[in-house]
Amino acid sequence: IKATGKAFRILSSSLYRDKIMAIVRELCCNALDSHVAAGCPDRPIYVGLPNAMSPHFLVRDYGTGMTHKEMMGLYTTYFDSTKIRRDDQIGALGLGSKAPFSYTDSFTVTAWDG
Repeated sequence: IKATGKAFRILSSSLYRDKIMAIVRELCCNALDSHVAAGCPDRPIYVGLPNAMSPHFLVRDYGTGMTHKEMMGLYTTYFDSTKIRRDDQIGALGLGSKAPFSYTDSFTVTAWDG
């Protein structure tokens, strides 16, 4: 699939009926999957909800991390996933990381590697 803004809007906006809940679910599932991959499945993830002092939704995991190259590949390609051959993780379709596009035109991802 050619990675254009139009393609992302069409794919993302039609996937989810409850867009906000989908974003929360998909990003939290990805964070939990990262913990499984890192061997710490019982470690809690951090979820920060928007409020008057900080109008941002935030999900933070302490899993495997991603390199810049991995991020650019996964966040710009639909139907590509690092979880395709794993049965111990929730995701595998390469859709969840793009869920925020169903609600907004941009979002920020901060990744740590190592």
